[in-house]
Amino acid sequence: MIIDALTNSEKYTNLHKDFKLVFDFLKTHNINEMKCGRHELRSNEVFFNLQEYETKPIQKLEAHKKYIDIQVVASGEEYMGYTNIDNTTISEDYDNERDVVFLDGNVDKLKADNKTFLIFYPEDAHMPALSINEPKYVKKAIFKILK
Repeated sequence: MIIDALTNSEKYTNLHKDFKLVFDFLKTHNINEMKCGRHELRSNEVFFNLQEYETKPIQKLEAHKKYIDIQVVASGEEYMGYTNIDNTTISEDYDNERDVVFLDGNVDKLKADNKTFLIFYPEDAHMPALSINEPKYVKKAIFKILK
């Protein structure tokens, strides 16, 4: 798991062949002005889902097997729960079509806003969309990069 300022994204482009594609896209597009839904950068290999929602005090803890997530808040702020998958137990079996397994476990909370990005690898269980003090509106892009 990685959390850093968007201004430091260039430091991470060598970690995966497609990270540069994502970070270059973020530099040249205002995701806050885009419509919600799925946006493809390169077919099923690199795409993102742009979502709007209200944060909640608790969410499901999840992990993925096929894709790495790069999550970027366009507007608003939220806590993201995080723990290594080894610290969890399975609560719902892996769904191959949706590439998600739901888990039980304790998490540390990290603050995400429009100045940060978070990278979650398959071993990184995460709990998105958590409220900071009270429910708030968030618009967020979840980039999916085939590992």
